[in-house]
This record gives sequence, structure tokens and C-alpha cells, in this order.
Amino acid sequence: MIALYIRLSRSDNDLSEYKHQSNSVENQRKLLNDFLEEMPDLRDEYAEEFIDDGKSGTDFHRPAFQKMLALIKKGKINTVIVKDFSRFGRNYIECADYLETLFPFLGVRFISVTDGYDSGSCSKDRQLEAAVKNIVNSYYSQDLSQKITSTFQLKREKGEFFFNPPFGYVKDENSPGKILIDEEAAAVVRKIFSLACEGKGTGSIAKILNKESIPTMAAYNKARKIKGKEGYNEKSPCAAWTGSKVRSILKNEVYAGTYVCRKSRRIAPGLSKSISVKGSKKIPNNHPSVVSSEIFQKAQAIFKPPKQGKNEYKLYDLKSKVVCGSCGYMMSYCENIYEDCCFYCAHTIQTGLYSGCPCERFSEELLNSRVFIRLKQWIFFLEAAWGKAEEAEEKRRLSLMYINEEKQTFNSELLEKQEKKLIIYEIFCAGEISREDFLSRKTKLSEEISSIRAWLESLNKKEKSLKKLKNRRKPELDCLMEKAVLFENEKNLTRTMAEAFIEKVTVFNRWHIEITWVGEKIIKEALKEKS
Repeated sequence: MIALYIRLSRSDNDLSEYKHQSNSVENQRKLLNDFLEEMPDLRDEYAEEFIDDGKSGTDFHRPAFQKMLALIKKGKINTVIVKDFSRFGRNYIECADYLETLFPFLGVRFISVTDGYDSGSCSKDRQLEAAVKNIVNSYYSQDLSQKITSTFQLKREKGEFFFNPPFGYVKDENSPGKILIDEEAAAVVRKIFSLACEGKGTGSIAKILNKESIPTMAAYNKARKIKGKEGYNEKSPCAAWTGSKVRSILKNEVYAGTYVCRKSRRIAPGLSKSISVKGSKKIPNNHPSVVSSEIFQKAQAIFKPPKQGKNEYKLYDLKSKVVCGSCGYMMSYCENIYEDCCFYCAHTIQTGLYSGCPCERFSEELLNSRVFIRLKQWIFFLEAAWGKAEEAEEKRRLSLMYINEEKQTFNSELLEKQEKKLIIYEIFCAGEISREDFLSRKTKLSEEISSIRAWLESLNKKEKSLKKLKNRRKPELDCLMEKAVLFENEKNLTRTMAEAFIEKVTVFNRWHIEITWVGEKIIKEALKEKS
């Protein structure tokens, strides 16, 4: 299958009318389809489009690209075609990883139409040219990012809201950069501040809101179809107010009419990680306030200063791995000096809503022991899957070696027959054999040469077919096996083992736990494959 990858960045609309037209989705689609029609070796293959509209090229965390990459790893895509290198990506290092390492390893042909680049037939000069263009695209993206950041910073300093406003506000459609109070949502915000002023903690406020069936921020935005926020979803299947959600509202100065300019910034273009900015500029009375400054300051009294000399935080073995099977929230960890440490679900305690969550506490030692036993069993399946893949790879390697030996034999015979054909021609020219004898010998040799060429063609097809059968999962299985060998003498679960093999431990009750393993899908697929 052929993948036609199309990307349009939001910034493409802001640069120039020509650039927007040349990079439009429709234009890229036409260019790629016209190119396919002109390529006789590609036009008959099935082609599928993968479109990322409004996505930055500085990273590869794009929905359509990730979908395409998943199909590539499964061996379903053998050719990727883009308009130019910048449509593929603008991060030089990651582009180089894909074009010089991953795609060649997986046997994927990459074509950039307007750059005249085809990995299936390009020279070293072309490869160097592609590397230079990727570097240029990377620096162009960084320069563009700095310009956009400067523009946003100017808007921030003016107190303009160019992003989605917080819960309780909506954008003013008649005045860009301004926001208006959403009275229905603002009533919930005022209620939260009122309860805080009464001295109630964030957990108590969350329970009151849940008891009164007040929808959460995400549920409200989705139900009212608030523009720009209707797509937000709750992380847990049990949508409810929690102390952290209440805290995020009470600590936000925007509700007192204050605009806080630039609380954080990205480390670098293309990276999602941000760091806090010290000395953020504040603009008071910037927009309509939901609560007065007095009420906002009074509500802050419920937040106690952090305790000094707190005990060192324990990095336990299953940290961020244990999830409640009923509500989907991460289970809390209780560190106890005198008794066993344990896990428990705090969802019912925090929200005041019963969602079928187990009330009992699960011993860390017991849970670790059960997970370790299951992990040993899983490593047994991993070894079986790896052994099966290794056996299949060895068979394929031996078959390719046999075919290569056969080809060498036939090529030697072909060369020998061609030399004999030349010799009898020279003998005929010297008058040592008759014309009839010459034609008879020539015909016989020609038939033998045609037969040898037919065999060679058949062997080439077999070789090509075997090369396509290369196990795409083998590198991942090798990586998992290397880790398994490192832990083969371990007697108990360790943090390193959990990080290497466990994605999630879902606890339903004392007798029912489910474990999601790293590489679970590829191992199951490897075990199902016929030898």
C-alpha cells in the first residue's frame, strides 16, 4: 500500500496568499495523485491519504502521521509520498531518524515530489541534499516559532485572550482578544468561592458539587457546545468534581479580573514540555471579574502553607501503575511505618459519589508478589514468542542463503553458455563449421540461456518475497528479551522491572487484577503466527 501524506500547518494561513494556496490540502492531493499517474511502477497500487490539517511540523505527534506509522510498522505500507520535505516534518533530527534509519530498516520507500527525491533510486549527492533541506526546514521552523512567540507575547502584554478562556468565560465574538462572563458557569464558580470563604476545604466543596449533581467543567462545555472547548473529555469514565479541580478554580486570579501574563513557556520549538516563568506580569482589572478581589483573597485562606521538614518521598515499585478497575482513577498509595504499605481508591472519599470502587486497602507486598508471579509467566510467553520469531527468521535466512547459492550457480552457467555462443560464432566465421551446424548449436544454446534466465527470474521473485516477509516485530522482541535476561535472577518485583514490562495494573477486587504489558500486542501476534 502507498501512503500519501498531507500536512497543513496553521501558520501556513498567515504567511502569504501564494504559500497558503500552494500548501493547501487540495493542492497537495492533486500534486500527489498526478505524480502517481505518471509512475508506471506505482499507479496500480492502492493508495491511502493521511491528512494532518492544522498540525505543526516541529514534532511527529500528529494523529494521521501516527496512524500511518502504525501501519508502516505492521508492514502494510511500503511507500510514503509527500509534496516536499517540509510537509513531512521540520525537525531535522527526527526527520533524519525516519529517512536514514527507520524507513530503510523497514524497507519503506520515501518520495518527496517537488524535491525530486526518491530513496529507491537516489544517489549519495541526493541524500546529502535531502539532509541540507531538512536542516534548513528545521531552522526555518525555529525562526517562525520565535516570531509567533513574540506576537503572542505582545498580545499577552496587552491582556488579550488569544487562547480558550477558562471555565466561566466565553470569547467576545465582536471584540477579538476580549472575554465575557458566561453567567451559568460563573454561578458555579461563585458558589465554589462562597463555600471556600465559609472555610470549607477543596475536598468538601467537591463533595457538595457532586451531591447537587452540578456538571464538571468538561461536562458543561461539552453539553453547552462552548466554542473551542466542546471536544474536552474527562480522563476518567466517572466524571465528577475533585479537590484538584476545585483548587484550579480557587487559585486562578482570572476570576478576580486579573490577567497573568505568561505563567510558563516551552523549552524549545516542537517540545511539549514547559517550565514555569518567574516574575510573571499581572494586569489587574483587565476583564469583567466573576468575584471581587476581596472574596478571591479571602478564599485563599483555606490553602495551608506546606509543612517543613517533610519525610523524603518514597519511589515505590508500582508508582503510577495501579488503577482502580471501577472508576479508572489512579489508586492512592499509603506509606505506613508500622504496618504494610497499601493501595486504595480515594475516588469515593474525594468526590462523595459511590462508583462501585472497592473500599478495601490492598497490601503493597501482596500486590507486588502477585504481579511478580504474573510477570514471570509473561516472560515465559515472551521467550516463546521470541523463540518462534527467531526460528522463522533463521528459516528465512537459510532460504535466502540457498537462493543466493542457486543464483550464483545459474549465473555461472549463464556466463558459460554466453561464452560458448560467442565461440561457435567465431568458429563459424573462421569457416570451421557449416552454417547449418552453427544455427543448430546457436538455437540450442539460446534455448538453454532462456531457460536459465527464467529460473533466475523465478529465484529473484522468491528472494524478493522472502525479504518482504522479514519479521517487523523482531527488533522489539529482541529489546524485550534483552531486558528479560537482565532480570532473570530477580526474586522480587523491582521498580526497574515494573518500568520495563508493565504499562498498567488494574485492580477490581482482592482476587481480580488485570495487567497491561509492554509489547503485549506484538507478543500475542507473534504467538498466533504459523511457523
